[in-house]
Parts: sequence; C-alpha cells; structure tokens
Amino acid sequence: MTATDFETSGWEATEKVIAAEMAIAGAAIQSRTALDDASELVAPGDFYGIAGLVFAAAQALREQGRAIEPTAVLIELQQRGDLERVGGGPYLHTLLEHAAISGSVTHFARLVAADADRRRLQEALRRGMQMTEHASWEPDADTDRVRQMIDAATARRVGEHPRDVSATMIKLLDELENPPPKLDVVETPFEDLTHLLGGGFRKGQLVVVAGRPGLGKSVLSTDFARKAAIQDGERSIIFTLEMSEEEVLQRITAAEARVPLRAIQTRNVTRQQLAAAAEAGARISGSPLTIDNTPGCTLEHIRSQLRWLSRDDPAKLAIVDYLQIMTAPKHQRRDMELGMVTQQLKAMAGEFGLTIVLLSQLNRESQKRQDKRPQIAELRDSGSIESDADLVILVHREDAYEPESPRAGEAELIVAKNRGGPQATISVAAQLHYSRLIDMAKDDEPSPASDGRPNLRAVN
Repeated sequence: MTATDFETSGWEATEKVIAAEMAIAGAAIQSRTALDDASELVAPGDFYGIAGLVFAAAQALREQGRAIEPTAVLIELQQRGDLERVGGGPYLHTLLEHAAISGSVTHFARLVAADADRRRLQEALRRGMQMTEHASWEPDADTDRVRQMIDAATARRVGEHPRDVSATMIKLLDELENPPPKLDVVETPFEDLTHLLGGGFRKGQLVVVAGRPGLGKSVLSTDFARKAAIQDGERSIIFTLEMSEEEVLQRITAAEARVPLRAIQTRNVTRQQLAAAAEAGARISGSPLTIDNTPGCTLEHIRSQLRWLSRDDPAKLAIVDYLQIMTAPKHQRRDMELGMVTQQLKAMAGEFGLTIVLLSQLNRESQKRQDKRPQIAELRDSGSIESDADLVILVHREDAYEPESPRAGEAELIVAKNRGGPQATISVAAQLHYSRLIDMAKDDEPSPASDGRPNLRAVN
C-alpha cells in the first residue's frame, strides 16, 4: 500500500469505541473512583455517543459534592433536560450491565480518547478542505487558521495534572550549584546592555525599540539579529515592512564585513572589500537567519511563519520593523488598532517561546524640547505599548540634532522600562557608515581629543 493508497474508517466511531464509552459511563455512575480515573483521560466532549451525556451528569454530581450513584445520575439528567435524549432509566440499566470492571476503566478511556482525537483531526481536515475551496480564501490568514485547527485537534485537553514546584526547584538549585555553560537567553551585542538584562533577552519577552526616524532603531534591531543568528547560531527571523530582502542583506553585509554601506549599495568596492564581503557572505549564508519582507505584513502572517518554524527549527528571536506600518486589526481608533497588535505579539512571544523585538516610532514631542532625549510617553499612536512591553529601549543620537556635538559618533540606548530589572542608559559607538552600533572601549583614563571631544574608541 503506497502513501496515497489508503482507506479511511469514516467519521463515525466504531462499535468497539461505542462499547468502550458505555463501559466507562456504566462504571462512572456507580463509582467515584472509576469516574475520577476516566476523567483524567477523557471529557464528555470526547464521547461520540449518548453515553457522554451520562458521563457529564456524573461529573456534575461530583462537582456539586454529591454521592455518585445511578438514581442521583438519573435525577441530574432529568434536571439537565437530557433524560429523554438518552432513553431514560432503561438506558442507565443497560450501562450498568456493560460497566467496565475495576481496573479496566483507564484502558477504555484511552481507547475513547484516541478515537476522539481521530474525529477531531478528521473534522479539522474537512473544514480545511472547505476553506481551500471557498472563493474568499486568503493564503496567509487561512493557512494559519488551518494549522491552528490541526494543532487544536491533536492537543489533549485532559490528562495533564498540575505539578508542584519540587521538580523545578531541584532544577534551579542544581543549576545554581552547577551553572550551565550558557543561559537560555538571546545575548545582545552590547556588554553593558547584556549585563543590565541579566544575560540577555528571555523567552516570552516583547522588546520595544523606539526612536525618531533615522536615529538608528533599524540598525540596532539588525545588530540584535546579527549577534543571535550569525555569531551565536540562534534561529532568527526579521519581518521587514520597509526594506527589501536585498536591502537588509546589504546592511548586514556592511556591518559584518566592515565595508562601507555606500560602497556595497553602489557596487563600488575594492578587491580587499570584495574579499571581506565574500567572507562575511559565507557566514551570513550559513547562519539560521530568515528575512521576510511580505508586503502588508499581518499578525496572521507572523503567527503562520513562527508556527512553520516551530515545527523543525524554532526561532529564538523575531524582529518586526515596524509597528506603525503593520496591517492592524480594524478599529475606529488608531491607538486601539496598534494596541491589539502589541497584545497579540506579546502573546505570540509566550506561545512560541521566543523574544520578539518590535520597532516603533516616537511622536514629535521631543523635537519641541531643548533636550531632545526621547521619553517613553512619546511612543506613537499607542498607549498600550508601554504596558504590553517587557522592555522598552529608546534610541537617541545627540549628533542627529547637533552635528558638532562633543558626543558625535555616539548613540544612547535608553532602557526606559525593564520589567523586573533596573533602568539605565547605555552608550555605544555609532558606526553608521557600516550600518552598525558597537561597544565602546572602556579606557581606564580617557583623555580628551584635541578638539575637546571625548576620546572614544569603537571595539571591533
């Protein structure tokens, strides 16, 4: 029999499954132990036949703290309006005759649970086929909906017990005594920022990087992706709504090869620069980095891509560049639209166990002040960004406003929110001709340059 030459047993449950359901219900209406054992593996919705109504009535008695016995179940069925549907008292008598013996309830429950999974999966596939045949089919959104239906159909909803903290506590103490070689975090390319964050970005975090246009927020986010994917080998994906894949790769190549971005853009490089770009290109090509520049990127598309990656090579870091040009759910108020985006991105970070870095613009309020440093209240169009984000980093460059500033060539990463951690301002060197930000050397006794500017050295 080939992979495509098979027969299905149809939608209906088999006689064997129906008999198992009756055996479970018959035992459950006369034994609290049998009911508890079965409830660990199946729920009333898992039953194909009317025995599920009887099982639900028995569970209701248990929740009410009442005794589990056939007469009480019959009364409960009558109160729920289900007694006539199951065939009255004679059906309960039939269940008692077919009740599972002590110790066999778990066997029958596993059989019913497996068949319920089969039927749910069959329904999900059937609905998926109907969606593909409909004229309103939307590839990104509907493909993700089909995947969600399949995942939901194969996810068990019962049988998992809440765990106490002992196992997790033992693991924590063991790691304190024998620290792992590397924490399960996404390290940043900046020593001070990584230290401030206690090692780096963590799973489930939504990190917002905000700044005025042209101040370096896209450069910073690309630095995060370069560090994670190219240097540390962590699967990363960049959702870029403004630039093409080629434009992003040009910036990454300039930063990795230390070749001026302008030279790459104009295809005017020296032999030495070409060699450096080729060497960097090999490392970039071999890294677990994905660039997605789908026009009109939606939440459904992002979720679909992350779900696809999670099957074989789950992402540790996702960059979304940027919030204000995403296709958001429709709402009369723009701030509410973007608020729904940040809420769902935060949920995705937890669902897929990764860090999501979301870029956002700031409003023009800082332009009206003498001190141009941005403030967290200036996040544009959404009052919920601050509450949804675990971390907010504001990007500022003084020389963007004062070209002759003594801090020219320097950028500030203002950590304006750090859930559960300190806030601080991290100074880094802005090598924008290479499209990158990097750590500055920490001289023990920095001496001022002849023009009065601090003697800053970039660390390569």
